[in-house]
Amino acid sequence: MDVLEAKQSLSARYLPLGFRSKVVARVQTMSVDEAVAGARLNVHAVGIGHKFVNGQATTDDMVVRVHVVQKIAPSLLSPRDRIPETIDGIPTDIIESAPAFALARRPKTAAGQAASASAAPTCSDSRKGKQRPLVAGISVAHRDITAGTLGYFCRSRRQGDSAQQVYILSNNHVLANVNKGYPGDDIYQPGPADGGDSQAYVADLVRFTPIDLSGAPNRVDGAIAKFAPDIQWRPEICTIGSINGTAVTAVGMSVCKHGRTTGYTEGIVTDIAYDALIGMDHSDASIVGLFQNQIRIESVSGAPAFGLGGDSGSLVVELGQKRGVGLYFAGPPSGNYGVANQISDVLSELEIELVDGADVAAIA
Repeated sequence: MDVLEAKQSLSARYLPLGFRSKVVARVQTMSVDEAVAGARLNVHAVGIGHKFVNGQATTDDMVVRVHVVQKIAPSLLSPRDRIPETIDGIPTDIIESAPAFALARRPKTAAGQAASASAAPTCSDSRKGKQRPLVAGISVAHRDITAGTLGYFCRSRRQGDSAQQVYILSNNHVLANVNKGYPGDDIYQPGPADGGDSQAYVADLVRFTPIDLSGAPNRVDGAIAKFAPDIQWRPEICTIGSINGTAVTAVGMSVCKHGRTTGYTEGIVTDIAYDALIGMDHSDASIVGLFQNQIRIESVSGAPAFGLGGDSGSLVVELGQKRGVGLYFAGPPSGNYGVANQISDVLSELEIELVDGADVAAIA
């Protein structure tokens, strides 16, 4: 058994229990009896990465990382409830962390204020306001949600689609309202939470990858939308610039993103092949998706958050190389870590390819 097989074994053992018990709603408790009683229902994610002690990796070898709502001393647990220290010789590591939720909320809230037009604001300064031409990394949303982030621009590879048509890329829960959207629905920039209304219409929803909420596995929370007539755009992300292709993530990779809420942030990939139960609605813990083969990213030391609500849809980019590696979609309320779809899965399931840096000169 290799480390991937060991991870899959533990995922299959613990995540169905977490799904049925609504683990995404669990919080830490001061009661030892309560903690012990719920020990087997404590796991919300399983990934592959390094083992850490006091913030330092103890080895270059990969281990299975089991993410729990609350760590409990093994001495308090029955053998049946203990997470094994090894599985067929593959070490495990237990990480205490809050479960993740999709980072855009479906119920509408009061409209926010657009960025001030004084003092020549930068793209990032105006990320919650109207921007024309469109760039990535700014507020966007389906007409019936609050706000998420315009991730990047893409072209379709689906047979019969025009190879020249350019689309907006973001999450299903940003552009399609967690499966509730229909092709042709209006997309606003900025999103409704940032003052967007029918006058902010910029695109029509084209297609999305449906999110299964039955406990069956998902890989992608993605959607694309077609520009409305006469909408101008530039193939770049606020602060980051244009993208030069894609790359496969690795544990320890330095990445960055620019999102509607937190702007430009940097992080480190801690887990690959990350399987997680993700809450899709902050107000209803029964609406949960199981996502497999994800990327887990922690904020860099000293930074409060890699992403927060409204940053969903941001393209995660390899730092320095400017290659797309993931599509950001979820994290805990603190934002101290985030979860992204593998970009290869996004491109495959949506049948698209990212617009690359060569298009900059063509459009300019």
